[in-house]
Amino acid sequence: MHLIIISPADDFPHEPALVCRMLQRSSATLHLRKPGQTDGQLADYLQQIPAAHHRRIMVHGHRRLLVQFDLKGIHFTEKERRCHPERLRELREERPRCRLSAAFHRIEDIPEPDGRLDYILLSPIFDSISKPGYTAAFDRAALKKVLVHTGHRVVALGGIDTQRVAVAAALGFKGVAVLGAVWNACSPVNAVLQLSAACREDLGKN
Repeated sequence: MHLIIISPADDFPHEPALVCRMLQRSSATLHLRKPGQTDGQLADYLQQIPAAHHRRIMVHGHRRLLVQFDLKGIHFTEKERRCHPERLRELREERPRCRLSAAFHRIEDIPEPDGRLDYILLSPIFDSISKPGYTAAFDRAALKKVLVHTGHRVVALGGIDTQRVAVAAALGFKGVAVLGAVWNACSPVNAVLQLSAACREDLGKN
């Protein structure tokens, strides 16, 4: 099971330093999501992360940063995906090494695999930790059936904690993405280590 850490939307105290420690001590990928921040602000953030870790960072939007930094890739926001679908194809052709991802909230919205997306995030799978009232939206039996047959690599998002990693794997997810379980914890770094251990444990069972 692959572990994805999603950054908090608002700046967290000492966040870049914490992210450095998370990436140093785990194999997780960071999704850097800062709605409202400029390319320059995100560039300042990335400059605080050692270049050796940049290939493990996906940026939400802000594709111009690919010119300045050797990043893992770009996560397409729902707005950009709907308004500018051609950009997925263009970026795939221009930068074959660049990983591309997108998020969906309904099974029927997931497109047929066409080689453009490397993985997709599907949410909310469990009741959200970071968003009170944001509850699980899928029937597990139906979800498991879809995950068996889809050609996409699908990552579970929403309400993920250490106990739910195994549940997500049993449903057929290839990874988990976490937000609240990390940034609401007393020690975000320790939370990542525990989640990473849970992902490794589940991988060893399969």
